[in-house]
Amino acid sequence: MVRSQITSLPMPAGVYSRRSLLQSNALRWVLIVVLGSVLVMSARYWNNHRKRIDKSMPCGGATEALPVLDAAHLGEDDLLKYQGKSVLMRGALHVGDLVDREFGLTFTGVYFRRSIEMFQWTKDGSEYHKHWYPYVIDSTSFTRGHLNPLLMPFHDAEHILDEISFQGDIRIRVSEELLPQFSFAHRVPITGSDLERLPADLQGTFRVVHDQFFRGRDIHYPSIGDVRVHFAGIAAVNVTVLATLKDRQLVPCPQSNAAHVRGEHVSESALVVPGVLDQAGMQTAFFKSIDHGLGVPWWLYLLGVIHVACFAVLGFLAFFWGDFSQRIRDSRSD
Repeated sequence: MVRSQITSLPMPAGVYSRRSLLQSNALRWVLIVVLGSVLVMSARYWNNHRKRIDKSMPCGGATEALPVLDAAHLGEDDLLKYQGKSVLMRGALHVGDLVDREFGLTFTGVYFRRSIEMFQWTKDGSEYHKHWYPYVIDSTSFTRGHLNPLLMPFHDAEHILDEISFQGDIRIRVSEELLPQFSFAHRVPITGSDLERLPADLQGTFRVVHDQFFRGRDIHYPSIGDVRVHFAGIAAVNVTVLATLKDRQLVPCPQSNAAHVRGEHVSESALVVPGVLDQAGMQTAFFKSIDHGLGVPWWLYLLGVIHVACFAVLGFLAFFWGDFSQRIRDSRSD
């Protein structure tokens, strides 16, 4: 009887086992992955911290102690004392009636906006899709059966008070140059009673769906040309304005005090934030508005870094490190 036996032959010089290499160096490479991830995370947050340092608030709000003035208790002495200086003015705004005549709506506040969207075809490469758009999509080059209306049936509109000012014994106005800063409008819900206020030519053409006007058969399964109209506004709110006090008006700060990012001038030379805030609160609001990258959760970023690092290390081990390390050992043995 013949007995067969398989024996392991010694590996010749220059030949290595990738599996044994991975096993023998597993702990070392785990440490490298962890260390690399920590370094990348540290570099990322250091970079964001540098961004925060490089971005100075308008009107020197990040480096100088600014006077905080309550509009309701402002006196003539305060006007004289802080003339031409950067201040934090806070308080309630005067409101008024803003009328959207095309849809027969009246909103009490300082700002009122109408937004129109139409359901249309759009082309992505060779494929066609249907989405809501606030403007007309040109479909003249689309194939038959994918044509959009030529015009929007209605248009967007904005209504702003002729004069925005703080409530108080002394009427402090906000200059028109600061109006673009009023960008914190909230959705204004539309109700069934608003249908009755529609002009005669629009009666019976719209219905209220999801707090907005809708013209079409089914908003959940819209057809090309269907229209939805929604509104947003700024009602009676308390605000804090960072600007320069000039006479009885808040104006943008001088250009030398405007915000800078990496040495480049930024258009914002004033800041308007909802709420009654102190200087620290304004700084937080400012940094949040200009640094969206800090909104990424650290744990999500860490998972991504580890994922990429693991694949990079394993790929390096599988294709390069074995040959390289074996050659080093062979050269030392020679």
